[in-house]
Amino acid sequence: MEATLDDIAIFALTAQAGSLSAAAAQRRVPTSTISRAITRLEEHLGAKLLTRSPRNTRLTDAGRQYFAQVAPHVAGLRDAEDSLRAGRNEVQGVLRITAAPDIGEALASLLVGFCARYPRVQTVVDLSTRIVNLQSEGFDVAIRATSKLDPNTVAKKLRDAHVALYAAPQYVTTRGTPSTPSALAEHDCVLFRQRTQWKLQRGEGDSAELAQIDVRGRISGDEFSFVRSAVRAGAGVGPLPRFFAEPDERSGILVRVLPSWTHEGASKLWLVYPAQRSIPQRVKAFRDYALAVLQADEPRSERGTSR
Repeated sequence: MEATLDDIAIFALTAQAGSLSAAAAQRRVPTSTISRAITRLEEHLGAKLLTRSPRNTRLTDAGRQYFAQVAPHVAGLRDAEDSLRAGRNEVQGVLRITAAPDIGEALASLLVGFCARYPRVQTVVDLSTRIVNLQSEGFDVAIRATSKLDPNTVAKKLRDAHVALYAAPQYVTTRGTPSTPSALAEHDCVLFRQRTQWKLQRGEGDSAELAQIDVRGRISGDEFSFVRSAVRAGAGVGPLPRFFAEPDERSGILVRVLPSWTHEGASKLWLVYPAQRSIPQRVKAFRDYALAVLQADEPRSERGTSR
């Protein structure tokens, strides 16, 4: 049975989406259409690519190997189509984004405005702590808070990712507000990845004042989203990226503790996309929109130079 280029594209989409039903929803076709396309491809290749059910799929060893080979070419065809559409000043297509789970809430808010501005763009977000290979896995954009960047990508700084200290109003009402870093030793703290030694700084550069404090806490989490939930519930003082905690601070759900201090060695929040001659129109549109919105929201004291 002969397979088509569209069958290959459907296989790549299903592998990325994680299920037949998710791929069908993106294509706006019945699940049976997706299943038939993959069956044709498997019969053409003489190899089983997916173990599948309507709600879940897993790549076989052959499927993983085939996906790694075809995904960049499928993305290239999609980009070529977008380039032609760009000549007609249309921004449309599917924008695939990967980001850490802690960035998910801020990203969702950003995408509401982006999709309102570009109604012909569909966005698909994969939240994972894993650093994916954008080109081989078919993603257009990554949002990453890191100091290590792939040289084969273009990175645009969205904003600094300073980590500050926060607590719930009921906690500081009951336990008081620490006035110095050393006072944290007398408070309950919510730990990030079981780190009981906090290095704080006040100011920038050579004139920065540094403080190192041993803290204690019975609650620890490996994601900032969990730390925020525990801090909201009144468990103690906890570290959170400012961009992550600012909505709660503005609404009064959280208060900032030791506001002139941040954790030492702050990373930055980057928008990353593959280095290539022709940047898809949907990627350009998202890049420009994200830069405009997030840099405008950044506190003046934290603004720096974009790369």
